[in-house]
Amino acid sequence: MLIKEYFKMSLDSIRSNKMRALLTMLGIVIGIAAVITIVAAGDGVKAYMNKQMEAVGTNTVVISVDTDEASDNELITNEDLEALMDMGDYVRAVTPQLYGWGTVSFRKNTMNASVYAGTEGLATAGGLSMISGTFFSESDNLSGRNVCVIDDMVARKFFGTTDVAGLEITVEYKDNMKTMRIVGVCKSPYGDFATEEMMDYLPGTLYIPLNTGLSLLNEKAQYKSVYLISNDKAINDAMGDTAVRTLEARHNNSGRNVYYAQNMSAQLDMINDIMNLIQSFIAAVAAISLVVGGIGVMNIMLVSVTERTREIGIRKSLGAKTNAILFQFLTESAIITLIGGLIGLILGIIGAYIFCSFAGFPPVFTPISIFMTVLFSASVGIFFGLYPAKKAAQLSPIEALRHD
Repeated sequence: MLIKEYFKMSLDSIRSNKMRALLTMLGIVIGIAAVITIVAAGDGVKAYMNKQMEAVGTNTVVISVDTDEASDNELITNEDLEALMDMGDYVRAVTPQLYGWGTVSFRKNTMNASVYAGTEGLATAGGLSMISGTFFSESDNLSGRNVCVIDDMVARKFFGTTDVAGLEITVEYKDNMKTMRIVGVCKSPYGDFATEEMMDYLPGTLYIPLNTGLSLLNEKAQYKSVYLISNDKAINDAMGDTAVRTLEARHNNSGRNVYYAQNMSAQLDMINDIMNLIQSFIAAVAAISLVVGGIGVMNIMLVSVTERTREIGIRKSLGAKTNAILFQFLTESAIITLIGGLIGLILGIIGAYIFCSFAGFPPVFTPISIFMTVLFSASVGIFFGLYPAKKAAQLSPIEALRHD
């Protein structure tokens, strides 16, 4: 019998028991939908995190001070920053990052804001994307000018536009207050989550020169960590080792392990490994429902074999071979799970988009994951349909014809 005929007979059998076939597919549908949603959302999280880390800079090394080992005289100073910048051509930028929680205001409008202070390298270290104007310059930092870069959320709330270079806002931190001139507007760190509706709830973000920040935030020019940005992430480790040795030589504390380097590229690889492990575990748990669905397919196919015993006997008495009966029932179980897999695939894609829309990042679908999921669903049907198919194929024609 031709394969086309097997498919036709299987589809006829499924159509004659639509509700039973639908309920049989349910476990497969749920399992496939869950796996697709989890894999797509997990890949979306990884892609989003990679994008964020790459924006911050996979070519970034953080040099930190072990505060349990270091004295105040061993903290990183402005002179140390200059020495680190002069290490070699592979160092593109060096900056500490001071932080304070304050308020920004323009006329009667006021909002909370995260205030970051650093050198002109802060734009690179923070992975900032400028929308208008420019980031503050080395001259702005050295002169301690009262200039700032605001995010687009602050610009839209205060001015209704992002073209605001030259305008002034008031920045307040504890008892200190400064009037600052805006030199540029950058993309909000909240990204697309910073909608008009969220402006009243999300804090703004402000970037100011290091020397201006020292005055506003009442900080000393002594830092517990600094960011080094290389021209190539392949030399991150070498740059970090050189920076540690440079600081140890300047502070005469070699061998005490006061300073240590963290390669952000290596950190990203470690995060991806952890995410892959978590994603695989959750997907494996979700796939258990596929096994449950497969057992349901086996159960229904056994019922189908019992109901169609006489049919099998008639076909065998007319010359149908054992392999023909086997293939017919395997085809039927495979079609049931394949249809369930396709329905689950559609629901999984919809579910991934819905989940990720709330989380604020897009899902990622790869052809290989979709192909493997559909193939796996069909394989479940073949695996769990094998026993009922063999049972049907091995029926004695005489016994089958006697069956009521």
